[in-house]
Amino acid sequence: MFNAEQLLGKMMAEMVGSGSGYKKQKKYKGGSMMHSLTSTLLSGKGLMTAIGLGVGAYEILKSKQEIPQPPVSATPFTPPSGMAYDSTSSAANVSVPPPLPGVVANPLKDQVASEQDRDLALRFIQVMIAAAHADGRMDSEEEGKILENLQGQGISQEEKRFILAEMHDPKSIEQLVAGISDPRIAQTMYGLAVSAVVVDTAEERKWLDKLATSLSISEGMRRFIEAET
Repeated sequence: MFNAEQLLGKMMAEMVGSGSGYKKQKKYKGGSMMHSLTSTLLSGKGLMTAIGLGVGAYEILKSKQEIPQPPVSATPFTPPSGMAYDSTSSAANVSVPPPLPGVVANPLKDQVASEQDRDLALRFIQVMIAAAHADGRMDSEEEGKILENLQGQGISQEEKRFILAEMHDPKSIEQLVAGISDPRIAQTMYGLAVSAVVVDTAEERKWLDKLATSLSISEGMRRFIEAET
């Protein structure tokens, strides 16, 4: 069985990153959630780590856009009257609490988490492919170009068969969102769908709107994701 997380990283690196040979060439921004996801997945740090970093990148950027930053004061710190202050003190002199005791590994729990990560990675791949089919006009030539470019990422025959099967029978929105309740995962899924298509038809707009509604993503958040992906 192929590694679904690695395949997701390969697809994002090619289909989202370069866009070469892709249906509607689209590049993502260097500081975006997609960049964080791709880099983390390709480094092998794990899917949930990638999701956390990616959503964190969104939240930081969103807060910068929405909250005015206070001016930095150049006034030096003056201790209150009667309070001793050593200006030579540094972070090195601050006591650091001891690390927490090591957690005993739970093989069964790790296996369950690994299976959940794999299932989620497959779902993310499926949402990208389904989004690319949102206008119903991906032909065999376009599919061939995608597969050809993915070969440059080193996909195996098993991975190729899986991608082809999904291209020929893309999942419905109902199938894609089934069981998704974590807002971080929902945002990531929507971001991946947006990254896989440039909206220039009514069918694509309708499909993305339905996906966002099914994932309980607010109008403000969906606009933000679309602007930054």
